[in-house]
Amino acid sequence: MAAQLSKGQVARWDKRLAETTTNKARATALWDLARLLAGTDDAAWADLVVLLQGWTTEQQSRRSSP
Repeated sequence: MAAQLSKGQVARWDKRLAETTTNKARATALWDLARLLAGTDDAAWADLVVLLQGWTTEQQSRRSSP
């Protein structure tokens, strides 16, 4: 089952994401958060992987565009 975060956990993750200054750091934080949220739910993990792969691809294409 996918995890639900407490208000304190949400605040901690909001802070961690806000403190990221590069796409690499943001991506690492998002992947960590996705793994936490998915818990043992393989379907949720698969959905989050697809979502984050799309985000990563988009960020990489923005970086390579003039």
